[in-house]
Amino acid sequence: MTPDNDRPVSERGSEKGMRAAFTQDDFSVSDAIGGPRGILESVLPTLIFVVLYVITRDVTVPAVAAVTAVIVLLLARLVQRQSVSTVLGGVVAVAASAVLAVRSGDGSDFFLIGIITNAVSCTVLVASVLAGWPLVGVLAGMLDQRIADWREHPSARSVYRRATLVLAGLFAAKVAVQAPLYLTDQVEALGAAKLVMGLPAFALVVFFIYLMHRALLQRLGRAEQPPTDQST
Repeated sequence: MTPDNDRPVSERGSEKGMRAAFTQDDFSVSDAIGGPRGILESVLPTLIFVVLYVITRDVTVPAVAAVTAVIVLLLARLVQRQSVSTVLGGVVAVAASAVLAVRSGDGSDFFLIGIITNAVSCTVLVASVLAGWPLVGVLAGMLDQRIADWREHPSARSVYRRATLVLAGLFAAKVAVQAPLYLTDQVEALGAAKLVMGLPAFALVVFFIYLMHRALLQRLGRAEQPPTDQST
């Protein structure tokens, strides 16, 4: 996690991803998915790859174009002195996906790393629940000091177990839909599934977790205390 003081002023107060569920009293879907820029950075590489693949029926040109697009997005953030952590991860993922696709000559391989990542994420989340340390609860305790003692409350442990399983369910659904498409080389359908099950589905899950978190704070009588970011 990046300390608030290390982030550009323009980004403070607009928490993104899962952080938004625990640090915003007034939840913003736009903030949670990174606003218009976050949507562009998430969607553009996949969209470019699929569109060019449909047009050319070749893998090399779409793969190079997708990598180029994400590099341009990274450079834009560097020029504007904004956080590059999310885009940097995208550069690595898109580049690795492009290499796989070009080496095999199969457009569906562009999506293989994403499918594997989803499967691993689902497994880790479920394992954390079985181990008694649901990761959503761990993250909530790190980001919101009002619930830092969540493991001492059975109701909190139950809420965060369910929240973690909801998040795991999202990753499981992605694998369940995308793996068969990958195995049958349906590149266009894979691209559409990745886009639809990406930010829209993630925003819905984060909002649901936000509601669970807020309801828990209200039951514990802690909803009025301002959250303090304890991330490091």
